Amino acid sequence: MPQIERLIIEALTDYVSPVAAQNLFDRALRRAAVNPETLDAAGWLRFITGPLLDELQTILPIREPTGSLRRLIRSLEESAQKQPQVQPPPPTRRGPPTINAPRLQIDLADPAARERMASALAREEGVSGVLLQGPDYQEARLPGVEDLAPILAVANNLLQKQKPYKIFYSVFGDGHVLIRPLGSALVAVVAKRHANLGRLMHVLNSYEAKGGQS
Repeated sequence: MPQIERLIIEALTDYVSPVAAQNLFDRALRRAAVNPETLDAAGWLRFITGPLLDELQTILPIREPTGSLRRLIRSLEESAQKQPQVQPPPPTRRGPPTINAPRLQIDLADPAARERMASALAREEGVSGVLLQGPDYQEARLPGVEDLAPILAVANNLLQKQKPYKIFYSVFGDGHVLIRPLGSALVAVVAKRHANLGRLMHVLNSYEAKGGQS
């Protein structure tokens, strides 16, 4: 299936940027520990509905594939039905992948803890701005990010009203912005276009508000 990888990545761009789609696909392949050159229709189907969907659900609050990804799954299901029915058993779906661990608890009521978190995020490669904003505090790192605080707060409120979300990101200027709710606060990271979004999502997902609010 020489075009299947391209079709999967194109389908993922319904959810994320092309660069993030490629990174997500690569992470899922590593997790599945399979050689893509050996996969047939049934193999690709197990990969998409297993490791790939698991990776996608770590960054977006979706339950089932939609749009192009769902159409691709249906096409693979049809192709798989035409293959000999002696197939190896599908891999057992595991719980949340290790991208969410370990969890780093932060006491949002502690100014020093907030400062350490903001500074640590600002040191990540490709990051050009960090904002940690709560009901009565704000930590900002790197020039200009404070000017974005009102916009990011509105975006967070809108996303929370539509549906509680885990992490959101979008193209922003010549780079990207990532927003994550954390307890009663929001954490935002502005990153350059060449930044490793998978790494930044991993870091943001690793934090947990003290008391268990993630």
